[in-house]
Amino acid sequence: MLTLQAFEAAARHGSYSRAAVELNVTHGAISHRIRELEERLHMRLFQRVGHNMEPTREAVTLLAQVRQAMATLQLTFPDKARRQDTKLVISVHPAFATRWLIRRIDGFLAEHPKLVMEVRTTADLGDFLAPGIDIAVRYGTGAWPNATSDPLCDERLFPVCAPQYRAQHRLRRPADLNRCRLLRHLWQPWSPWLQASGLALREPTVGLVLSDSSMVLEAAEAGQGVALARSLFTRDALENGTLVRLFELQMPEKNGYFAVWRAGTTLSGVADLFRVWLKQALQAPVVVVAPVVADSSSSRRVRRPARTADRKL
Repeated sequence: MLTLQAFEAAARHGSYSRAAVELNVTHGAISHRIRELEERLHMRLFQRVGHNMEPTREAVTLLAQVRQAMATLQLTFPDKARRQDTKLVISVHPAFATRWLIRRIDGFLAEHPKLVMEVRTTADLGDFLAPGIDIAVRYGTGAWPNATSDPLCDERLFPVCAPQYRAQHRLRRPADLNRCRLLRHLWQPWSPWLQASGLALREPTVGLVLSDSSMVLEAAEAGQGVALARSLFTRDALENGTLVRLFELQMPEKNGYFAVWRAGTTLSGVADLFRVWLKQALQAPVVVVAPVVADSSSSRRVRRPARTADRKL
């Protein structure tokens, strides 16, 4: 069993050292187990790429089978910590952890002072099915194979930038984006919002492309351009003033946040408590500061109530 655990942890972390820390064994023990498995299977499972140990194509294929087998064993022989409900392991996307969860997790831990809580961050959508994960938070439509999902909250999209960037480019109406750099997210296109605003602007095709929402917002906070942001990830930045929301238009998103766990299993008591806490925290009323719009009749600045794109369309 330890051989399979060593292989799964090393593949997930891309590191023998981090796998050793997780399993509370030495680096040499992990290396020995991997070498033993390679000799049995007559195949190479890892190759060094820079400072990481990357799984080979054969290892990726084997990994899915190993995770399924380990999950079956976990259900049949649950560990003592799980039975006692004293440990909770959750899987979340890195951006969700850094832009929302970590700043609020104290509220849940204060209610459970004896709980050991492990937060694993990964961009791999399938990682919530890995052995040892009690519950995950994922962004999407809610339909994942071999998984049960419970909706937590919806999302809205709107442009944001640093206060100094707004002042420098005199951003007062959507048409002003013509003279701005639109920060590009690999999975979050600008096109739907641009079309809803009635602008003739097209999706940006040049410049930096980022695959993580947190990096896009970091770039916006650094004054590098305008980001099309999810409302959840901008809550703190809008409140503390490192970002400002532009314009009135916001787009409802087809995707949302879901609590996810393996299909056919029942959440442990503490995992279910975390699910309930998450839903309450995510759905708590949020005061979103309306964008400042120039009043053409005077030098005064007025605030106008926000409206959503679905009202306009």
